Amino acid sequence: MSPGEFTLNVILTFLLAGYLLWRYSDLYRQRVLVSLSVLIAWYFSFLIIFILPLDISQTVHRSCKAQINQSEPIIVSYQINPNPSILNTTVGLDSISSTTPASIAANISSNTSNTTNTAEVITNNTTLNAGGIITNSVEERNATTINNTVTDDDGSIGVLREDRCNTPDSILGDYVIYDLWRIVYWSSQLLTWLILPVIQSFSQAGEFTFWGKLRTSLRDNAIYYCSYLLIAIILLIYIYTNSSLHMNLNELKAVAAAASNTWGLTLLVFMLGYGLVEVPTELWNSSKPGVKLTQAYFKVSKIWSEKSNAEGDLEDVLETVELASRQVDRGGQFREFIDVILGKVPTELIERVKHRNAGNSMQLDITEKLLANLHRRTNFALQAHKRTQAQWDEIVERVFDLEDQYDNLTNIDRIYRHQHQATKKRSWFRTIYTPSLEWYWRCLACPLLFKVLAFSAAFMSAMLTWSEVTFFVKSPPLSFFALFISGASANHNYAAIEWISFLSICYMCICAYYTIFRVRVLNYYYLASNHQSDEYTLLFSGALLSRLTPPLCLNFLSLIHMDSHVLGDDRPETAYTRVMGHMDVVSIVSDYFNIYFPILLLVLTCATYMNIGSRLLSTLGFQQFLTSDETSGEFVDEGKELIKREKRRRERLRTREV
Repeated sequence: MSPGEFTLNVILTFLLAGYLLWRYSDLYRQRVLVSLSVLIAWYFSFLIIFILPLDISQTVHRSCKAQINQSEPIIVSYQINPNPSILNTTVGLDSISSTTPASIAANISSNTSNTTNTAEVITNNTTLNAGGIITNSVEERNATTINNTVTDDDGSIGVLREDRCNTPDSILGDYVIYDLWRIVYWSSQLLTWLILPVIQSFSQAGEFTFWGKLRTSLRDNAIYYCSYLLIAIILLIYIYTNSSLHMNLNELKAVAAAASNTWGLTLLVFMLGYGLVEVPTELWNSSKPGVKLTQAYFKVSKIWSEKSNAEGDLEDVLETVELASRQVDRGGQFREFIDVILGKVPTELIERVKHRNAGNSMQLDITEKLLANLHRRTNFALQAHKRTQAQWDEIVERVFDLEDQYDNLTNIDRIYRHQHQATKKRSWFRTIYTPSLEWYWRCLACPLLFKVLAFSAAFMSAMLTWSEVTFFVKSPPLSFFALFISGASANHNYAAIEWISFLSICYMCICAYYTIFRVRVLNYYYLASNHQSDEYTLLFSGALLSRLTPPLCLNFLSLIHMDSHVLGDDRPETAYTRVMGHMDVVSIVSDYFNIYFPILLLVLTCATYMNIGSRLLSTLGFQQFLTSDETSGEFVDEGKELIKREKRRRERLRTREV
């Protein structure tokens, strides 16, 4: 047993989840419960990605041993020594470990005349005890194995053939990973279906007390809980009334896990169908600064429009808040509620609203319910304002960077120059990373690197698409990943198995989650770096990872033919599938899902490649970047003008500071 690699992966995964949480969230301002919930959700999701390759390698090792046990005999040469003391005095344990089997036999034979030499051919799962009786397990013999030699407590010696399965360095007791999967999976399910939705609604509730927020949160989620409960009741009634089904608690858990996995895989089809095409395309476009700059101008125009709308919505809400604030006297009944709302709003926004609202004499019927509604609307408006402001700052810096790169491509002197050189701080890093070195890296090396990554990603996407379409074909295996794992297994190369599994799962996760945070349904969720992500987005990302990572990894096990139910045989299965269950537990999944899943994925991949989705959204009024569309060109021109205006604004601010 070697727990070193396992322990290292557990620690590294925790550090990765902690670093990402620190980078994207504001730990000093957001609620502790939110930070803790998101950390656990991210940590458990990443842990599956890091530990599953170890589970796969250990399963391959067990499969190798089981296959040898069933198919190959072992020649055991043994001697029965009626006097164990002679063995103890003549052949010690230290000498056995460094002595050949033949010399051991000769040594014992020369020290006693009562021994008999025999040889038997027995199967790998049987052994001989001191009396020559065949037993079925090593434990029944109470034997001690040293290298290729087996010594019984009564002095019998057996020389075993060397194990050809090559025990992996990361081998662990099977119960360790199994118990880990039980904790990770069921904790993740509890988080994603119960705890995180409640905390999401809690963070947006407008009530001013803890119990009021909790009551509103439970009410908002009641429709989802009732639907889950109704489905569970119908399922239990069906099982109870069907005489052919007799399920115990463990089998019911397997059905629940299969239902959750089926839902996750259904959503996964849509995300992979988009991501498998867009990830290589994005990498290829990144190798062309001109293309990326044009796309960035287009995004500038869209984000500016969203930012303006968010500011307008926030000011409309704050006008009502300011009216309510004027009507409630200091020390009044609802004054503390007004102060709670105003405490979340930047002072400059309040002052701006006061000037605009000076002539407004409309009277409001102030009630706690009205203020709670205002508080909720303010939370949503502030969240949208903060999100769009973070997006605007990020895209502006991105455009400045792309403009620098594009302009420096034609520099004859090969010296990299920035638009705002005065703002670039000199440091020890800049003494090493000189302008000349920066030019070679940004203008030559980076485009080449992105092209290599694009070709690699396209190759991976093609293999994944083909493997998803053919994973249910058992003989001959057509899935590339099944062939890779099979080849590494034949050579007992467990390190290669773990690396192939890890990199493949990581790429699948990149394609799947790239879709969510690239498309951003209604642009509501946005993970912004530099501590700019709001609580609602962080909780959504945690729920999404917990909900989709388990079925994604289960799908990968099907791709590499490590799910015994996919192949229909009795090969050893991973501890992961023993906890997660199999996709064919529910008949509709086994009968239809395995057929329509690859077909739908192939259709979505082709549709994404031909920009059918973008064209459809553009037709419906959701403007998308299309190179042949005149409207896209208008957005690009508008983005250029907005960037010029932003440059002038920043230049004025810089002049005032000087």
